[in-house]
Amino acid sequence: MINKNKKDLDTKELNEVISLSKKILNVLYVLMIVGIVLGALFIIVYSSILNVLLSVLKVLSPLFIGFVIAWLFNPLVKKLKQRGINRILSALIVYAGFIILVVVFIRVFIPVLYAQINDLVASLPTVISKINDFIDEFVMSFNTESIDLSGVKDTIISNFETLIIDYTSKLPNVLISLIINLFSAIGIVLMGLVVGLYMLFDFDNIQGFVLKLIPKKHRDDVELLINNIGSEVRKSVNGTLLVALVVFVCDTIGFTVVGLEAPLLLGFFCGVTDLIPYIGPYIGGAAATIMGFSQGTVVGVTVLIICIVVQLVESYILQPIVMSKAVSIHPVAIIVGLLIFGYFFGIIGMVLATPCLAILKVILLFIKDKKQLA
Repeated sequence: MINKNKKDLDTKELNEVISLSKKILNVLYVLMIVGIVLGALFIIVYSSILNVLLSVLKVLSPLFIGFVIAWLFNPLVKKLKQRGINRILSALIVYAGFIILVVVFIRVFIPVLYAQINDLVASLPTVISKINDFIDEFVMSFNTESIDLSGVKDTIISNFETLIIDYTSKLPNVLISLIINLFSAIGIVLMGLVVGLYMLFDFDNIQGFVLKLIPKKHRDDVELLINNIGSEVRKSVNGTLLVALVVFVCDTIGFTVVGLEAPLLLGFFCGVTDLIPYIGPYIGGAAATIMGFSQGTVVGVTVLIICIVVQLVESYILQPIVMSKAVSIHPVAIIVGLLIFGYFFGIIGMVLATPCLAILKVILLFIKDKKQLA
């Protein structure tokens, strides 16, 4: 009896040790993958490889844009094709709808946005003056015999004014460079649209041709992996864009109602920054709130309340409903991804962090499933 109990106890302890070992191995495996990714990023960024890659991407950017457009529109074309419409006609219908939306956006949105940017630039001196007065009042409320914040106030104002002066002096050159880059980007996008249309006509065959380049024994696995990556990234991108659009609309309506200057511009800024997980909403909300307080305490408090309410609605209603079908990634992983991609690639890297993490997650799960089947 004693030997039997000892045997049972040893078996239980052995199972616990095996389970703990598996968890440790999984953690080490994830750390190894992260280390490889970090090492690859360091090599790419701090060597000439990045410049070569950027040059290649610049040359092939119309092809890349066309592929992304075809990849995004392919599900819509498939749905129209299932209704009995010819694929070429389906692609033309989807493209026509897209172009109409773009034209309406340019004709309606851009002029209003341009006018509000001009109004905002014209009101900058007043905004700076009001911020200066606010800092003055804030510092005076804390000034005592033991605490003197006047030096801090002078430093803040000096740095802020220097920043504005530097930005204003560089603005003409920035605008010229922006216009040149804009015309170049428009040409590349137009070429990408043409390439995307032709790709969309025959997208399935193009995908099949690429798969034929893979050895036959690995073809099914690669096709499954590509489909999984496409599905997860599409869900992540669609969910993120939909949430950002709702934030943009809600903030713009709220800012317009309370009388905030440039409501469309600031609402658009809040929507764009919302694309950055966790950090983005606070960046957009802070800019709108500062602008609101420059117009008055009531407007500032009201704008702050609107930003908080929209953020609460996004966090507790939109995210669970819209993003429940999207890729689920642990918040810690997303924050780490934001830090890494933000360090290497700035704001664009922070926007692309979640889709890249979704791709990495799909690849890791695919490798894990293959190991279990082996």
